[in-house]
Amino acid sequence: MNYTNHNANAWNAIAKEVSEDARNKFTRSVSHEEYIRAKNGELKVSLTSAKYVPLNWFPPLKGLKILGLASGGGQQGPIFAAHGADVTIMDISDSQIESENFIAEREAYIITALKGDMSTTLPFSDNTFDLIFNPISNCYIENIQPVWDECARVIKHNGILMMGFVKEEHFMFDPDFQNEDVLISRHRLPFNPLTDLSEERKQKIIEDNKPFVFSHTLTEQLGGLLKAGFTITDIYEDGDGGGLFDKYMNPYVAVRAVVKKSFLR
Repeated sequence: MNYTNHNANAWNAIAKEVSEDARNKFTRSVSHEEYIRAKNGELKVSLTSAKYVPLNWFPPLKGLKILGLASGGGQQGPIFAAHGADVTIMDISDSQIESENFIAEREAYIITALKGDMSTTLPFSDNTFDLIFNPISNCYIENIQPVWDECARVIKHNGILMMGFVKEEHFMFDPDFQNEDVLISRHRLPFNPLTDLSEERKQKIIEDNKPFVFSHTLTEQLGGLLKAGFTITDIYEDGDGGGLFDKYMNPYVAVRAVVKKSFLR
């Protein structure tokens, strides 16, 4: 089974849902009013769930070449464009790309939005971007070191990577949100649905058109960034904004990292 193709189709379905489930916060495009506030100087974007990225994480955005990696849906891209950045958005979901282009047309700005799989070689030249913005998404791919290596390749010297990820312990639990108000450990770590779930459970995920999710260790997340040549400059944790997990832990982490490399690379 090609799980990335399945996950792309699952996110197409999620983007078209009208219910207020937790994942839809990652498919809800900015309003016209939010875009105008950004044009007037407001900078509110999220890498995780509830918290906005600190303003001191950003350099002046005007003229910056920004890659929104797996961040389609018209959420961060319009805000960066409103601040005068040269924005490219790449996402695996056709629906998320459609939303990105819809907002750009509605607000009359130019953006490059293309479909792509971040687990493969990125379709960009070396040293292209000043900033890469990667909201929570690497839980949907099995191996993440190639992502950090590719980010290091396409980002410029002194370029900034901002990324969010899900803590590994989150994947120990698989709550029934309809019937449970507690977290019960159900999975061993690291969690890989392709190898750890029964065929019946995997088939249920496919039938329900839900994405396959993978846990990644801190060695893979933070150690992988360091291995790719990044220096971590700041970090913060975040909650769900009122979800079940908030009763027990902050399930998300946001990271700011900088890469130092020769311009001759």
